[in-house]
Amino acid sequence: MALTNTFMFTKTIIEWTKIEKATGNKFKVVSVRPYTDKKGKLPDGYNLTLMILHDDFDYGLDKNGNPRENNLYQNFDVTVLSRNVEVKKGDNVRLLDFDSENSFAIGFNLLLRFRNCEVIPTQQASKN
Repeated sequence: MALTNTFMFTKTIIEWTKIEKATGNKFKVVSVRPYTDKKGKLPDGYNLTLMILHDDFDYGLDKNGNPRENNLYQNFDVTVLSRNVEVKKGDNVRLLDFDSENSFAIGFNLLLRFRNCEVIPTQQASKN
């Protein structure tokens, strides 16, 4: 007989440091929405939709021997569990303090949470 409800005993680990290295941790803010945890366990913050501005990771070859496409200009969502920084659409941001305890993967979807972020000044963003 098999165990039931095994999801209670498993966790998929997200290797944020690899994503951070591949992307340079610089993203364009596409949208900003307030975040409040429905269960009241996590602090208020923002849900951000971000665009990847850089990706130099080698994703290898697909089953036909063709290079896999990278994530350049793809969008993804994150939750920043702080409102200490004012973030607006069009800003370039750096994500800080990955919250691995409250981040997880469901299938191929990543639910990424961070304790903070910083807005990259425009002149610095254009140099990098």
